[in-house]
Amino acid sequence: MKNKIYTRSVTIRDNDMNRWGITFEVREVDPCTKRNIDTLEEFVEHFEVSVCAEGCGSWGQCYGRITPRTPGQKDLLDFWNKYHCGSIASGTRAQEKYLHGEQYKKDFDEFIKIFSGYDENFRKQFDATSFNIMCKFYQVQPEHMPTLRGVISRYADGNPIEYILGLNPKRIRHDANDLYVKYIFLAIRGLYIDKGYKYGTDWLYLPIPEDICKRIDDLCEVLQKEEEDLSQSFAVPGDFDMSGNFEATKDIVEKVMEMRDCDEEEAKRFVALGIHLQLTFGDLDDTFQSNGDCLYQANGMEYYIGTEEELEQLASDIVHNNDEYEYFWREAVAAQNTIDSLEDWLDSIISIDGWCSVLNHWDGEYESYKIAGEYICVCRS
Repeated sequence: MKNKIYTRSVTIRDNDMNRWGITFEVREVDPCTKRNIDTLEEFVEHFEVSVCAEGCGSWGQCYGRITPRTPGQKDLLDFWNKYHCGSIASGTRAQEKYLHGEQYKKDFDEFIKIFSGYDENFRKQFDATSFNIMCKFYQVQPEHMPTLRGVISRYADGNPIEYILGLNPKRIRHDANDLYVKYIFLAIRGLYIDKGYKYGTDWLYLPIPEDICKRIDDLCEVLQKEEEDLSQSFAVPGDFDMSGNFEATKDIVEKVMEMRDCDEEEAKRFVALGIHLQLTFGDLDDTFQSNGDCLYQANGMEYYIGTEEELEQLASDIVHNNDEYEYFWREAVAAQNTIDSLEDWLDSIISIDGWCSVLNHWDGEYESYKIAGEYICVCRS
């Protein structure tokens, strides 16, 4: 059983001025026994936290695509890393720190450098001399050598050189992402068994703190304040806010034409997107641009913006000029799902499913806004 007890969303702009919608959820779950990543002791968890992002044509775990611009955004990524799905890990703090740090990469690269000069015959023979060379180079402590020998014997068939390098001098057989390679280097550094825990034998978790909802609230308040400060920095003379019950009059359109030095068509589409995203003029003006064929971009996202007639014609052109749709028609005919001709079937896509189903690959939906007496539609690309 999962019962959602808290949700909150916030919108940020990262260092690349990409717009991200961040959604937090806290759910109550059936009590389950887990193992603490810090103490390695068992505990009973009653909650789980989910953090998801939407932006730049992506949705979900976009953690690695957000380039933090502010201290609050750095805290966001830290929170995300710590609490999403209980910060699940297969190693202790020390084991994970080593494997995700520069030292592991350096150790692996040095191994390649040391033993890549071995020819095929030497690579096949991992004897006491080779073991001693490896231990001396990495300064393996005597108390860690029995564990290292055991890992090599069990997971590398007694020969880490052949396991990692293989017999082909032109390519590596197993890289640093390989699980058994990780075992070998953890053992070299005396970390394969840390505080009695053998790497990869269990899932380790970070307990969800009791005040998790307050922590999210506090974080969101910081993020919102940073966004307000950014908007203030973009403010220009004559700036105006298109959020709330904003009325897009003819005067507003003319004002945008003057401020952006653009024609009426672009000004209307600018205002429509501003209302859609609830932005100020300065916010949107910083990244708004036309990519042609009713396609516009702002804060790392693309949108189709235009009258319903324009967007319907654009969708029709795409359907009739894309060979992929002819393939779909042939599949439908073969499955006896249609007896229509190709042209009639293509026409039916627009008439039945609507133009937005073709243009919007996200959710097939759009919004329409009255801009100076004319309705302008906005949808994701």
